[in-house]
Amino acid sequence: MKIVIASAGRRAHYLEWFQDALRALGIRGEVIAMEYRSTAPGFGVADRAVTMPAYNSPEYGDAMRQWFADERPDAFFCMNDYESQVLSGELADDLRRSGAVVAVLAPDEQAMVLDKYAMAESFAAHGIPTPATSLGTEVDDVLASASAGTRFVVKHRFGSGSSGLELPTTEDLRAAVARSAGSALGPDGRPVDADPAAVVVQEFLPGDEYGLDGVFSLDGRSELLGVMARRVGQKRAGDTDVATTADPGRFRELVAQVGRLLLPSGSIDMDVREDGEGVARVIDINPRFGGGYPYCHQAGAQVPAALIRSVRGLEPDPALLDYEIGVTSTRREAFTVIGREGATSRDAALAETSLR
Repeated sequence: MKIVIASAGRRAHYLEWFQDALRALGIRGEVIAMEYRSTAPGFGVADRAVTMPAYNSPEYGDAMRQWFADERPDAFFCMNDYESQVLSGELADDLRRSGAVVAVLAPDEQAMVLDKYAMAESFAAHGIPTPATSLGTEVDDVLASASAGTRFVVKHRFGSGSSGLELPTTEDLRAAVARSAGSALGPDGRPVDADPAAVVVQEFLPGDEYGLDGVFSLDGRSELLGVMARRVGQKRAGDTDVATTADPGRFRELVAQVGRLLLPSGSIDMDVREDGEGVARVIDINPRFGGGYPYCHQAGAQVPAALIRSVRGLEPDPALLDYEIGVTSTRREAFTVIGREGATSRDAALAETSLR
């Protein structure tokens, strides 16, 4: 098997876990890291490293089509929300013609989950619990209906990793929207000109925050194979830093609701937070492997193995998605050697491009 992990960035552990899964399943194969920069940490871990033009460059689409036609990988997983946006639709369909499973949403669904305002509107219309959400341009209306001291969540509409996050009250809501708008990005991942329409204002939910993983089949049916959950203890730079694995049972129907709407493939990452009555409301979705799954992997879950089985057309093995509840893990730093001067085999791997 050839498994491609694109835009893994610092999440090189996913490459190692797919390698482990291939060995455990007795399948010969390679896990390929695909990045636009040759210094990506994953290049020191992967079985093969492939440099590719950046997803927002004019050369990206043709380079991807050519590489897939030449290499014919079995499965492709992307770790970047903006790259997934570029891939969804026509390009993903072109890549699938090579025989590969390309785990991205259809274009309308991908655009919807990238846009936190559109997602909140759509989820509310389909009965999926989500916090009340307004655009930064509607701040006057929000303030007119709020009592003094009410707390809000302000963040980028098209952001990733809690970018632009502020937790203001009514007294400084306008200033928080302006600050967040100053660093906001558009749906293409490029900066916008301090546009408050690129910011959302949401009600603050006072309860616990949970990260969820929904694992869906890769056979085109989007069958829900399993759910994993962890209670967030601490966050750092938008990523979960400390978390404790939790019973996924109470979240299964919520994940199933989202699955019926999005028809995802592979693993999707969901962030939920409890309101004052203990109802878990969806605050964000990343239709890819997220930063929270490792906490469940450390407790025994084996999602890469479950997905490899799905790619191969094998019957699901529910045991691969079981894990120990109540395990607390913390994120740590690690370092990866990506090359050595004079090591010609490594240099050759780093120099490999899609434009051979």
